Parts: sequence; C-alpha cells; structure tokens
Amino acid sequence: MAKSNRQIEREMQTLKNEVSALLSSLSSKKEPAPPADAGVAALLKYMTDERERTNKLLHGITSKISKLEEEMHSSYDAPSYVADRRQVPVSNLDARVLNFIQGRDMVCADQVKEAMGYKGRNAACSRLNKLYKLGVIERFQLGHKVYYKYDAGRATDILIISPPQ
Repeated sequence: MAKSNRQIEREMQTLKNEVSALLSSLSSKKEPAPPADAGVAALLKYMTDERERTNKLLHGITSKISKLEEEMHSSYDAPSYVADRRQVPVSNLDARVLNFIQGRDMVCADQVKEAMGYKGRNAACSRLNKLYKLGVIERFQLGHKVYYKYDAGRATDILIISPPQ
C-alpha cells in the first residue's frame, strides 16, 4: 500500500486546488466591511436622540414650574388672602416689647430688661420666648447670647391684636 511520490504529489496538488477554490468562494460571499465613519455616524445619531429626549424632559419640567409659579402668583392676588391671616392676641406688655424690638435691628433679653424696667432677665426671656413661640419674632443664637428680631416680611400672615390701652 505504499504510494509513490508522484501519487502523493498529485493528491497534494488536488487538495491545494480545492482549498484555493474554497477560499475564493468564501471571499466572494463576504459582505463588505462597514467604513470607519459608520461607527461615528451611529454615535452621532445616538447622541442626537438622547439630546431630543433630554430636551423633552426639560420642557416638561419647565412647564410644570411655570404652572406652579402662576398658581402661586394668583393665590397672592386673591382677596381671600387677607381672610387667611392668623390673628395673634398679645398683652399690653407684649405689645410694648414688640414696639421696642421693631425700633431696633436685634435685641437681647438684657436690652429688653433695661427698657421695660424689669429687675431680672427671667421676665424679659419669658416674654421674648412667648413671642417667638407665637411666630411673631425670630430667634438667633450668636455665641452665648440669644438675640430676637422682628421681621415684617416674614410676619405677613400674622395680625397682631393687642387690647385697647
């Protein structure tokens, strides 16, 4: 069963021809490779679509904010706003303390004590804390001292009622 060199060479040549025929048929069936610009074009398309979605989202948010602003402005213009005021009854002494605070920028209990003629700071602190809890004045702690301030802009919905003198 030994084959001669000539037979082996013929079979080798036949195999080479078949392989080259297969390679040529495969190369003809290959789809052309996409150009390098196709990847860039796909990326640009994705970015454009994403930008459109973002713009739609931002437009929706902006329109909702505009509606809320219109509702806020319309509620302030309504005459029922005056009826919604909260009435805070205060005593004559509390009214005097408020007048004292309104005349200054910020006051502490020692200043109120001197102005009202109190013997100790407890009475001044008590009155100031009461007014703070009613929401009429603001409280700030600066260091070891507590200061109180009347802010007319903050107290727009408060109507202070004091008894006749």
